[in-house]
Formats: sequence, structure tokens, C-alpha cells
Amino acid sequence: MGHPLMDRLLARIAEGGPMTFAEYMEAALYDPEEGFYARPPVGENGHYATSPHVSPAFGALLGRQVAQVWDVLGRPERLDVVEIGAGDGTLAAQILEATAAVPELGSAIRYVGVERSAGARAALERRGLQAAASLGAVRGVRGCILANEVLDNAPFHRLRERDGTVVEVLVGADDGRLVEVEGKPTDRAVEALAGRSLRPGEERPVSPAGLRLVRQIAEGLERGYALVFDYGFGAGERPGPVHGYRDQRVTADVLEEPGSRDITAAVDLESIAAEARASGLRVWGPVTQREALLGLGFRTWMQGLRSRQTQAQLTPGGWREAGRLYSERNRASILVDPDKLGSLRLLAFGTDGLPPPAAALGDRETGC
Repeated sequence: MGHPLMDRLLARIAEGGPMTFAEYMEAALYDPEEGFYARPPVGENGHYATSPHVSPAFGALLGRQVAQVWDVLGRPERLDVVEIGAGDGTLAAQILEATAAVPELGSAIRYVGVERSAGARAALERRGLQAAASLGAVRGVRGCILANEVLDNAPFHRLRERDGTVVEVLVGADDGRLVEVEGKPTDRAVEALAGRSLRPGEERPVSPAGLRLVRQIAEGLERGYALVFDYGFGAGERPGPVHGYRDQRVTADVLEEPGSRDITAAVDLESIAAEARASGLRVWGPVTQREALLGLGFRTWMQGLRSRQTQAQLTPGGWREAGRLYSERNRASILVDPDKLGSLRLLAFGTDGLPPPAAALGDRETGC
């Protein structure tokens, strides 16, 4: 079986020389026909699972955050909720179900899912959601913008400290294979590095595309908040390696069979926060996902589940439901486990004059 995307990339390198890792990543992930995201990759049966696929607690708690946004904005008749990278609509369905418990809020929400893939947009529309091809097509948002594990998939350049100088990791070819080669840093990569230095031997991902997305958030958000959840590193922390996901497993080789696996790296949270401030937004965080969900009332949500489990155990024939609820509690705990999804970070942005959102306040004994 041939690999047309690989063949095209090899031909491109033969003609123009090594490409930046960002250019390779753009093709491997977002090629309309053969890119990784041309097919639904997320979910229990996909290559990897994100928080809303692990447990509905994630969407239910973000629904509480949406309710707080609605309160802060004066309970408007229309509340925009825009999700970047809405995927198969799982998070949207969870949030809409949670907010429907308050009929006035449920009827106010106008949910828009942003997806680059035409197939994904069609799937969102089949679920009754409005879909947009880019955040740039959405303007005048009065409400909140959500981005769950999106920035780590924005194409990035790779800069590496090598014997006292900074080089860029490029993608070249050798005997029909894609290989890493080092070269002089491109202007775009140097600009995105923004004057920061690299430790000896350090490799750092820098993403002009990620910074552009932050600017689009600022341009699109008229009044309200943006919540960005992702794996990331802060000042003084090491970035960690570039890696892929395929069939629910981490893979180190991201150049083999382009289009067959996700490609990701931890997000430079310091640069993202700086770009948001430069774009006129207030910034809160980062806090861990564990802290954010506890601040949104994770304990209360789990207590409700535990009460339902106890009631099921006391009901004749309720053992099956009790077992299901026990399993659901275990899955929800993954969201706040520091060794699992609880280690994701949240950055929250807001327009002038607004208080911090509940999620950014972190762990409290009583959530919103």
C-alpha cells in the first residue's frame, strides 16, 4: 500500500530542501485528505481520549463555569459559547445538557464549534450545532471561548541549543525516509522565541500558529472569557519531548508514516500568556486541571454520584446501576489525578473589568 502524503513530502524536500517542523506538522495533521485530523481520531475507539471522553464530569463542571459567565455578564438573553477544536461534539453535548437544567440559561446559549475539517463540521451540524471553519470567522463573542487540548496541536518550530548556539530542527530526507536535520533558525521561529534563552542541550517548541490563535481569541472576544486547557510548561520548567499518539499509545517517532499519528508537545504557557496580555486581555493562571475542576465543584459532583450509587445499592436489582456509577466515579477521578489528566494546565483570559472566572481561582472547599 502506498503512502501518497509521504511521497508528496519527499518530493517537496527534493525540490526545495528541508522544511521546518511546523510545515511538516501542518501537512501531517491537517492535510485535507490524508492528515491525521481528516479522520475522527478522538474517543475511546480513537487514537487518544481527551477529558470529555473520559468522563462527563468535565463537561458538567464546565457547564457550571458557563453559568457563572452568564451571571457575571448580567444574564443576557444570548450567551455565546465557542469551542475551538470541537471534534465530535462530545464536550458540547455535555455542556448543553448541564446548562439545560436552568431553562433560561439553556435557551440563551448559542454554541458554535470551530473545526478545520469539513467532515468534522458536517458531523457537528448533524448534531444540531453551528460550525465554523476558523475562529477568525467568529466575531463579537459575548460569553466564552473554550479550547481543550488545542494549542498543543498548533504547528510549532523546534529550536535546540547546540554547543552554545541555537539551531532549528528541520525535516529532511534520507534514502526515502524522513529524518531530522539541523539548520539555521528561521526568522519566524526566532521571532516566536521572543528573546528567551535556551538551557544547554534544551529543545523548545515555539509556535507562531499558537500565538496567532491567541490573537484571534482576543479579536473575537467582545466581552467575556476564554478558557484554555492544555499540557504545558511554565517559566523554569523544561518543555519535555515532542511525541505522538497512535492507538492509545505514546510514540517517539513522529516522522514515520505522516498522517498516521497525532503530533504534540507541551505548550509554552509563558509565551501564550504574554501574547494574550499584549493583545489586551487579562490573564489568570496557569492552574492545574485538578485545581480548576475542584474550584468548579468537583467534590460536590462526586458526592452526588456517590449518593446515587448508595441509593442504587439499596434498591432491589440495583446492583447493575450501582456498578455503573462506581465505574463512572473511577473514570471521573482521572480528571483530577495529578499523574493523569489532572496535570493539564488552565490559562484563563478575560476582557477588561471582569472578575476572575471560578475555574482560575483553583481549589476551594466550595465550588461555584
